[in-house]
Amino acid sequence: MDPKRQGEIALKLVKHLLRKRGVTLSQDNMREFGNVAKAIEVPVEELKQFAKPLMQEVLDECFSVKQ
Repeated sequence: MDPKRQGEIALKLVKHLLRKRGVTLSQDNMREFGNVAKAIEVPVEELKQFAKPLMQEVLDECFSVKQ
């Protein structure tokens, strides 16, 4: 499998988990965010840039008019 397809699948998986588990925001979660960034060896700012549009998409789905 090529890296592009792996990335597509990874994004779908992350979105699925966000929808299933929900999005919670708190100081503890932000600390955990830093811990995850460290564990996966990605700068925390890059992880935030990656996560923000995904979380926004899930939130938009939750508050969409179609239900």
